[in-house]
Amino acid sequence: MKASKIEVENAINDYKKQKPQLTELLDFFYSVFNLKEQYIRQTSLILSSKEDIIQELKSGRYLMESITWSIDKNSFENIFKDLIKILKQRGENTDKFEKLFLNISDLIPTKFPELMDFVIKDKEDITQSEKDTLSYVLWHTLSVFYKKTAEIFNGIDYKTYWTKAICPLCGNLPKMSRLNREDGKRILACFLCWTEWLVPRISCAYCGNNSQDTLEYFYANGNKVYRVDICKVCNKYIKTIDEKLLGRNVNLEIEDNITYHLDTLAISKGYKNPFL
Repeated sequence: MKASKIEVENAINDYKKQKPQLTELLDFFYSVFNLKEQYIRQTSLILSSKEDIIQELKSGRYLMESITWSIDKNSFENIFKDLIKILKQRGENTDKFEKLFLNISDLIPTKFPELMDFVIKDKEDITQSEKDTLSYVLWHTLSVFYKKTAEIFNGIDYKTYWTKAICPLCGNLPKMSRLNREDGKRILACFLCWTEWLVPRISCAYCGNNSQDTLEYFYANGNKVYRVDICKVCNKYIKTIDEKLLGRNVNLEIEDNITYHLDTLAISKGYKNPFL
């Protein structure tokens, strides 16, 4: 379920008290989150009825699979530029990106990998660091449109109709997972629209492998609340939070930002981040 702005703000303030060393990071996250929420309220999308949508789920197709939709270039460009301003305030070098849309056509790809390729095409002077920054901005810009779609369909019980590893709304990959506080069941969250859905607890979030012999996890500094699930078949990892051990429910979009050290640790061990 989508967290309200107040719930997100309260969670961020709680973390600032618990982990003051993350204050700057949390303030940056909230700036990005707040900007995206403003644009989500302004964005208009018209999609199918909920009845038609449920039939899509029952047939094994994610909701947007059979929907033809497009992204308005002007809206996309405005969000992109406002995100660039936030990065620039943090001292990031964004000079190469500020005029990025001058020669871009009106057709904005709606899938993230295609969008990234589309934007950096024929731009050989972009360094890896700049590419990472651009990827971050494009991800958050595109996320506005996907989160708006998720907001339209808020209230659909995906758990009843969906157990695949891809998002039941938009078909994208999961970014994080949590073990539900009430029953310990495993819930994934999409990296673009942050829709949550239920999957088998013993399974890889990316390749579907369910062999206990090739599925493992590890902790950082002995903290069993936060763990990294790894798959020896596809060599990918996903961060997981145990809400029972934590004693409260979490917002995975916030948790993804404050657990960046787990990404660093997993990559240092040789596991793949599906988004790099």
